[in-house]
Amino acid sequence: MPVAKGRRVSSQDVADAAGVSRTTVSFVLNDRPNAGIPESTRERVWAAARELGFTPSPEARALRLGRSAVVLCLLPDWPIAGPFGELLQRLSAELDKAGLTMLAHQRGAGDDLSNVLGALTPTAVVAMCDLSVSEVKLAEQRDIPITAYMGRVPEHDDVSALKQTEIGRLQASTLVDDGHHVLAYVSPHDRRIDWFSAPRLAGAQQEASKRDVQLSHFRLPADDRPAVRGWLNQAVAEGVTGICAFNDEAAFALMMAAADEGLAVPDDISLIGVDDSALSRLTRPTITTISFELAHQAEQLVAIITDTQADQTQQSAADPLTLQRRESVRKL
Repeated sequence: MPVAKGRRVSSQDVADAAGVSRTTVSFVLNDRPNAGIPESTRERVWAAARELGFTPSPEARALRLGRSAVVLCLLPDWPIAGPFGELLQRLSAELDKAGLTMLAHQRGAGDDLSNVLGALTPTAVVAMCDLSVSEVKLAEQRDIPITAYMGRVPEHDDVSALKQTEIGRLQASTLVDDGHHVLAYVSPHDRRIDWFSAPRLAGAQQEASKRDVQLSHFRLPADDRPAVRGWLNQAVAEGVTGICAFNDEAAFALMMAAADEGLAVPDDISLIGVDDSALSRLTRPTITTISFELAHQAEQLVAIITDTQADQTQQSAADPLTLQRRESVRKL
């Protein structure tokens, strides 16, 4: 019997078309194991569902599972731009392919997970920020799995393979391999990003110590180009020949300061950034940088989330860093 125009197709409509009970339809469409339903019946139900254009109601699914098809992504108080923003876009797309919807929530001062869970029962939480012991216990009490990704979560290992220290190590080792023995690391002025920049600096420092080279540290001031120019002049006078910049934007700022002071990149100073942004490919000279595969990260993170829902062991997503060698670094 055809469904009246304008009315949503129900599981009962599928049951009537397939000549089975509504319970059988539920078992088949929800792929319930050990239901003892013959394969021929399963095929008949799926054929009826396709013909009628049936899609399960999200409300019904939430009632059945006790939670929604929403994955709550907790974000820190960081600027949502650049590769971080792209990662969220890719993660949202990959979750959609898995039949899940991403809801991003940027935490503010004094924000608590209980406030969010009071209004929403997600199927999983992705923590891209730190969580407290009490917040983890609250999620456990509600049987909501947590995946720690770029966040410190008690009793949960960070599954992100993108270790920030390794970025700094690769920057420093690239410069040392090219003959630079007096280096500097330049951090952004926004201290909210120290979660990224501090471990990158630590990685560069560890590599410099291992390779027995000097490495100093400078934090870019906000909107103070003369101060950047003054530091750069002093650094060059003290023998710095290679700079690890926090990202491509910082490398570009240093490149502009060098031009102001009549310093040539890479002849007088070599620069290496991070992110492989469009900016790094458009500058003159182009910026040597570190890239990481965001699409692969998103795919692996969704696999981890769905594995968690199936009570399988979480595994870290492999995401090797890649050096994009361009014009801003020269060999000495």
